[in-house]
Amino acid sequence: MYGMGAAVKITSYMKPADSLTVIGMLCGFASAFLFSSGDMVNGIVALLAATFFDAIDGKVARSLGGASAFGKALDFSDIVSFGVAPAFMILHFFPNEIGYASVAVFLTASLLRLARFNISDGPSVGMPTTANGVIFPALYYLQSTFGFSEYSFVVVALVSSAIMVSAFRLRK
Repeated sequence: MYGMGAAVKITSYMKPADSLTVIGMLCGFASAFLFSSGDMVNGIVALLAATFFDAIDGKVARSLGGASAFGKALDFSDIVSFGVAPAFMILHFFPNEIGYASVAVFLTASLLRLARFNISDGPSVGMPTTANGVIFPALYYLQSTFGFSEYSFVVVALVSSAIMVSAFRLRK
């Protein structure tokens, strides 16, 4: 039964790579906060930092003897960095019903993709949520440099959503 037996300190589950996952999630939270306050440039820097920490946590885990079930469970923190933070970026440009609807679809797809990844032992299926940590900063650059329509944030959110929940398989 849950909660029975000897108590285990949470720190006994933590491995060095898990600390990188937590740092990445905190960068994602900072990004969401910065986007919500209109600071797009620093929000992008924080989002790219979250992407960096997400990219290296698995490599560090493997180099130090393998990933753990606890580390895999911590990957749900990606919803903050690669779901919530881009959602705030989208809403910065599109703070209306269309933006809210696209963000609802985007967050749902992000969560579903993360859940499917968490229960899967086979090849990765659909676009990883982490890709949003590069896609949306790149889109911001293109939008600010070439004057892309602000609708592009909604369109990219919906396309990204469809690709995340798609059934195509990725090789690592």
